[in-house]
Amino acid sequence: MNEHSSQPSQPDATNSAAAPRRRPARHQRNHGRRQHKNQAAPRPFTPEQLSQRATSVPTITYPAQLPVSARQEEIAAAILANQVVIVAGETGSGKTTQIPKICLDLGRGVNAMIGHTQPRRIAARSVAERIAQELGTKVSKESIVGYQVRFTDEVSEHTLIKLMTDGILLAEIQNDPLLRRYDTLIIDEAHERSLNIDFILGYLARLLPQRPDLKVIITSATIDSERFAAHFGVEGRPAPIIEVSGRTYPVEIRYRPLDGVDPDPTTSQTNSAAASASTDEPRDQVTGILDAVDELMALGPGDILVFLAGERDIRDTEAALIDHLGPRYAANESSARLPGSVEIIPLYSRLSAAAQHRVFEKHRLRRIVLATNVAETSLTVPSIRYVIDPGVARISRYSNKTKVQRLPIEPISQASANQRSGRCGRVADGVAIRLYSQTDYEGREPYTEPEILRTSLASVILQMAALRLGNVADFPFIDPPDRRAIADGVALLTEIGAISANSKSMHEPRLTAIGHQLARLPIDPRLGRMLLEANKRGCASEVMVIVSALSIQDVRERPLDAQEAADAMHRRLADPTSDFLTYLNFWRYLRTQSRDLSGSAFRRMCRHEYLHYLRIREWRDVYNQLAQLARPLGINAQNIELPTRASIRAASDRLVPGSHAAGMANADVADAVVALGQSADTPDADAIHQSLLVGLLSNLGNYDERRREYAGARATHFTIWPGSGLRRKQYDWVMAAELVETSRLFARTVARIQPQWVEQAAKHLVKVTYGEPYWSTKKGAAMVHQRVLLYGLTLVADRPVTLASVGTDAARQAAREMFIRSGLVEGGWHARHAFVERNRELLEDTAEVERRQRTHGILADDQALFDFYDERLPEKITSAAAFDNWWKHQRQDTPKLLDFTRELLLPEGENLDGYPDTWHQGDLTLALTYVFEPGRLDDGVSVQVPIEVLTRLRPEGFDWLVPGMRPQLCVATIRALPKRVRRQLVPAPDTGTRIWELICQLYPQAAGEASDGAGASGTGAASAPGGGAGVATASQPGGKVSDGGATASQPGGVGNGTPSGVEAIPVSFQQAFTQAAQQLRQVEITDEDWDQAQENLPEHLRMGFSVLDARGNKLGRGRNLIVLQRQLAKQSEAAVRSAVRGALAAAMDEARSKKSAKSKRANGAHESRNGVHGAAGANGSAGAHGENGAHNGIYGGANNGARANNSAANSFATITSQSLTSPLKEQTNLVDWPEVPQGVIPQQIESAGRAGLLVRGYPTLVAQPTSKAFKADLKILADVNSQLAQHAEGVLALALARTPLETARVTSRWNAKRSLFMVSAPYKSIDTLVSDLCLAAGRLLAQQWSRETGHDLAHLRDRKDFELFASWLRDRLEDQVETIAAQVEAALEAKGQLDKAVGRNTSLALLDTLQEIREQAAALIAPCFIADADPAQLAHYGRYLKSLAYRLEKAAASPSQDAALAYQVREIEGQVSDAVEHAKGLPANPARAAVLRQAQNMVWELRVSLFAQQLGTAHKVSAKRISRLLASAPAL
Repeated sequence: MNEHSSQPSQPDATNSAAAPRRRPARHQRNHGRRQHKNQAAPRPFTPEQLSQRATSVPTITYPAQLPVSARQEEIAAAILANQVVIVAGETGSGKTTQIPKICLDLGRGVNAMIGHTQPRRIAARSVAERIAQELGTKVSKESIVGYQVRFTDEVSEHTLIKLMTDGILLAEIQNDPLLRRYDTLIIDEAHERSLNIDFILGYLARLLPQRPDLKVIITSATIDSERFAAHFGVEGRPAPIIEVSGRTYPVEIRYRPLDGVDPDPTTSQTNSAAASASTDEPRDQVTGILDAVDELMALGPGDILVFLAGERDIRDTEAALIDHLGPRYAANESSARLPGSVEIIPLYSRLSAAAQHRVFEKHRLRRIVLATNVAETSLTVPSIRYVIDPGVARISRYSNKTKVQRLPIEPISQASANQRSGRCGRVADGVAIRLYSQTDYEGREPYTEPEILRTSLASVILQMAALRLGNVADFPFIDPPDRRAIADGVALLTEIGAISANSKSMHEPRLTAIGHQLARLPIDPRLGRMLLEANKRGCASEVMVIVSALSIQDVRERPLDAQEAADAMHRRLADPTSDFLTYLNFWRYLRTQSRDLSGSAFRRMCRHEYLHYLRIREWRDVYNQLAQLARPLGINAQNIELPTRASIRAASDRLVPGSHAAGMANADVADAVVALGQSADTPDADAIHQSLLVGLLSNLGNYDERRREYAGARATHFTIWPGSGLRRKQYDWVMAAELVETSRLFARTVARIQPQWVEQAAKHLVKVTYGEPYWSTKKGAAMVHQRVLLYGLTLVADRPVTLASVGTDAARQAAREMFIRSGLVEGGWHARHAFVERNRELLEDTAEVERRQRTHGILADDQALFDFYDERLPEKITSAAAFDNWWKHQRQDTPKLLDFTRELLLPEGENLDGYPDTWHQGDLTLALTYVFEPGRLDDGVSVQVPIEVLTRLRPEGFDWLVPGMRPQLCVATIRALPKRVRRQLVPAPDTGTRIWELICQLYPQAAGEASDGAGASGTGAASAPGGGAGVATASQPGGKVSDGGATASQPGGVGNGTPSGVEAIPVSFQQAFTQAAQQLRQVEITDEDWDQAQENLPEHLRMGFSVLDARGNKLGRGRNLIVLQRQLAKQSEAAVRSAVRGALAAAMDEARSKKSAKSKRANGAHESRNGVHGAAGANGSAGAHGENGAHNGIYGGANNGARANNSAANSFATITSQSLTSPLKEQTNLVDWPEVPQGVIPQQIESAGRAGLLVRGYPTLVAQPTSKAFKADLKILADVNSQLAQHAEGVLALALARTPLETARVTSRWNAKRSLFMVSAPYKSIDTLVSDLCLAAGRLLAQQWSRETGHDLAHLRDRKDFELFASWLRDRLEDQVETIAAQVEAALEAKGQLDKAVGRNTSLALLDTLQEIREQAAALIAPCFIADADPAQLAHYGRYLKSLAYRLEKAAASPSQDAALAYQVREIEGQVSDAVEHAKGLPANPARAAVLRQAQNMVWELRVSLFAQQLGTAHKVSAKRISRLLASAPAL
């Protein structure tokens, strides 16, 4: 390959045995200083050899037809007179073959050889053969003409003229710095300016003063002669230049630009074909070539050479030519059928040897040779008369940005264009057509940019460092390289460890031991680095095979006419994860076949399987030479294991007969090779790839899922080369042997890798960054996220590592500080040490002071605790692991070294007065918890309420909070009041303090402990009635609370029950504050002001309630006790029933067990007088203690106390546990009085619950609301209000069940009119309607019985009383049902008339009125309205509906008046609705509920008074009366 397409050249190896042994690494420095002294010089010829060499010089003649022959004497004289001569001649002048003969004629080459360099091996061989032919000899070691190229050495002591590649000469400099084996050096084709040539020219410029006897002749076809002359000038005098002009035949240049511009008329285009070829229309390159071919074929016979940029262009042009030529195309001479047939021959470096030789064979047909720029210099294609030059080529360029070798297509220089045109005219007058304009040609660069300016300089820098040639920038290159290129070369050598990291400057980089070893290997430094690494990993042989493969052209061939067949053959040995392992598979396969086949059979196999035999042989030669050169470095390559014949037979047996694989040639060998490569007997593939990786750290890629390509180093992006075995795979990480940019950036020879390999191999290159430190509880250490980058690629994104491992003193100090502060002070470490638990308990205990007083700064701050630990821990402690190791020994001597003290945590002491542990209400003692975290839902003080007693709590007293928070409550209340009031109480802090002092004067109890408020911190036991022991025990000793935090005491004898010595605050906080504000500032605070204050008051100044189940789990929390009670009513009722059932069952079991013990009757009588105790006291009791001071008789009032004391209910309260033969249990679907002991349902039952907590249940008859027949259930409810609300309905349901009225009997008394109206009622069936009529009648009769007897069904709990009521009801029920039916009939009739009136009215002005009337009527006559209504109100429904009809009539006459009256009703109706909604958030109150029902009924009466005065009202009514009624409602 020439200057345009080749990769950076590597020096060829020499087989000379004169290579000295390298000194150990410790002597490298001194070795560099004594380098030239210690180099082994070539042995001088003996006198006998000199004599024999002199006599071997033949008679020399010069072909007269060559232009250089005419100037032979001039050239000889210049060589004699000057040390350096520049010979510039056009192509075909004969300088390449004649100048060595001129030198030999001058006597050169006898004492030392004439060295003649060529840029390519094929050129060195062919030129040697031509010179030998002209001298009448053959090339051999016995001849005077020899050559040395890679792996071929035809040089001996007989050789006078030595042809060689420039790489061979460069390699010899290592062992022979003064080049003493040569007396003359001819540097041919210097215009190519390859990297090797530029280095040799620079080296020679330094060497010539030391070798005055050395002659240097530089030749080129087209060259910048003056620059070369100046480069080798002496004392300002340039070297002489001899130009050999003229050629055998002239060449005509024709310009045919593709852009359609007319050719310049001043050029030599004079024929009609040229004129016709010009066109104004732009053409593509293929069309331009076809036109040029037609033009040249019209000129006469002769072959045509077409230069193209690459293989793809050759294929495209070949296909176009075949179509264009039609039947004139001939694939070969034997297929030619027409005169003038044309043969098309491709020529490029990847072609097989046979295809390349085909170009040089004799032929009789016209040929069109499609070639890359390999045919531009040195290589002469015979019989070429015409050349077509598109003017572009693929130029190898190194990108300083992406650090990869690019192959872009660029315009060629003028020198290259002249070289191309010089390829014709060798056999006759030539014509060269350029597919660009003359103006374009004249505007191009005169010469091709030297390779040293467009490639990586790593190899040159390495050799210069090994030769101690000094600074690269100071080396006498003809064109000094760019400093960025030098820096990149130094960086690459640093990357592979060839130069020390501290000498990365461009000024005399210092080689490492690895660098000295690499300098001795004649391969790319990266490949050499792979070998050295492989030797350490035990896979040197395998990597040497791969390195050898990477040093040569691919042995696989892909002929244009058999690409698919070739791919199929090659695919058998492909490894899906690595192209490198594919090379190993091919090596084993080829070596196995070579072992088992004869030479001719092996060559046939190669040809059949599309493998290049000569390249295979070259591959083996490279491997052998590398093995030889690496042996002095300690790299001993062993023979790679090959499959045995037995394994091949086994592989053959595995093949499926008839399959595609079995049908391919040598499939068994291929299968055995692949199996061997995957077996455990071969070196690990990971070791091979890790060895390769050290030389390819710049060629890594991480797959980018978004872009569907690989992200490479330095912000590049590439895709895998289509010929790779990994092209259809997407691995996360890959490495590539090379990155080549053509149409895009391709990775060639690719393998999958692991990112951890990269980090290990590139530890001297990676850039490590760290994120912000953070504390890890799991690790017990300060951590940071580590990010590892290599050339912009993220190897590790967020790897957590300890902060101390960063390695700096600052990091270790920060790690220690974070361990103390986060791990020990803040408790962010799950330590199992005893001192940690002791400190945590002490901190929690002392932190309660801050939580209760809601003041920061009382406790020692974190800095004080940090100082405490900092003084005691050694400096080396940075993590939990280090601490554990230290503490394991330290605690043996000072176990209390790290224990906190109360003096440390509370430097100012502690004061918890006014912040008690428990809250007392009645006989309940509940735990208090304190939270000081603003923003949290439970911030402030909260009462821990067991679910069993939730419904027994009353809101009274909780508004006072605890004594310690009351001064703050006063100040906050002022700030929460409306501005109108607040501004009269400023400044709030001072005024709040004075109000608090005044409240304490008015109510001394507020300053300390109070009943219905905060109880004393500690115990709060009270005695049981009658002086006996209570059912439940007092609170736990020491103020501690367990099992939900509640303790209990029996009700005392004072009010609602308070701790001994404590008096209740008689008023609420609102009342006390209002009174104090009035006295202090004469400020009136209304209820509306208080409503706003409650909304603005901070949450922590409102008591919180946490409801707990039996396991201590939180069921709910909030600051509105009533809402919580309603939300958790079902859970509370279930908990109470569960507790009572368990207690009663235990009591009954114990009672039955004691029934036969007659000796204990007296004791049982004593127990009956003093209440159930003993076993019942421990587990539960059935009693009749009144709620809120009332007796438990069925009539429940103080006026009926005498009757209650003699009732069965009261006697039930004195029944002993021995008398209870069966427990009271819940019953369902009752139609008669339940089976209970002695027929009495107790008003309440009690049980000792958690931690002695007194749990009360309220047995209640609950009517079934959905049953068709009247039934009831006996349930144990959780609160007395629910009992009072439901028991009467349950009793009535049982009474109605005892007095059934058949539907037929009721309807038999209806006339046709009533029946018709009843059918129109919103009921699903008449049975349901009759059932509701009976229920409404029963309710009215129950009210009548209560008025007559003074007995309320809510307190009826005795079967005897029930029998009396049921009998009384039976006598009156049927008549009352008839009465209710008549009232319902009237209501339904009025509803029908109203519907007709509404339906007739279609006025748009009354749409709102009509809609309102419909809604009000539907609210009255709703589904099940008879059961839902107050039975006393049913008599008024007809009148209410008639009032709506009257309203409609009046509204039609006066809509505005109707709107005004309706507005009045809506105003008062809104007040009533607001009062009803407000009552939902208050405790149940029968009196308040009665007032609200009355207010709702009065709203209907108000409608009647406003819209239908003629109907009259049941009583006096007005909006003011309704407002006054609402104001009189209790606690509303």
